[in-house]
Amino acid sequence: MTDSLKLSIEKLYDTFAKYQGLSKLEGSPLYDDLDSWNKQLRSKQLRELTDEDLSRFAGKVIMTWGDENDYRFYLPRILELTAELKTPYDIWTLYSRLEDANWKTWDIKEQTTINGFTLELWNNLLNDNSEKAEWVFKDYFHAIANFYPDFSKILIVWETNHNFASIKHFTNYIFEERQNLFDNDFIDSIEKNTKNIQQFKTWLTSDKIIRKIETAFYDNEKSEIAERLSWVEQILTNEKKHNP
Repeated sequence: MTDSLKLSIEKLYDTFAKYQGLSKLEGSPLYDDLDSWNKQLRSKQLRELTDEDLSRFAGKVIMTWGDENDYRFYLPRILELTAELKTPYDIWTLYSRLEDANWKTWDIKEQTTINGFTLELWNNLLNDNSEKAEWVFKDYFHAIANFYPDFSKILIVWETNHNFASIKHFTNYIFEERQNLFDNDFIDSIEKNTKNIQQFKTWLTSDKIIRKIETAFYDNEKSEIAERLSWVEQILTNEKKHNP
């Protein structure tokens, strides 16, 4: 985990600590086990809660168990686990619940802290060469691309990152998602995201990105990723030619 991501997580804890005394964990009267759920969630210190401990809460919060203040209190730990690639539910639901909680009406410091974390999460993911990062990359990218307020910043971070892990993620993603992106015109996810697709396609087929892939091919010509880099370069070049 990068130092800047660690710092952004500490800012989350500092920013949302004030909600500890405001968390009531009220829920639907239809839940017979609500008291035991609350007892279990309160049985550990916030930073000691695991993804398993928070899984049920992360899925139900705002909807049928817990309100905005509850989510604010547990949010730093949920986001920290997400940064560790152990998100308690799934990353799309995590950000969807923020939308359900009308987080864009929250205090500007809270919004800025969440956005700062999200950008650092994205940067960290691009530098993570682990198998787990490769496995979760598409889900994390789709959620961040949909919910982060400035898609251009997401692309700039990707464009300026020349780390091998970033190149690998890019190459695998385009190779696997070519049809959805260029034929079906959406960024595939839990929802088919079309709001950023034209910007994304223009960026993908720009000279600077194609040159970046060409350079990456020559830099990694003897590695196992070389063949896929070559395929991706051809995909982007052909798309640029047919859809200038």
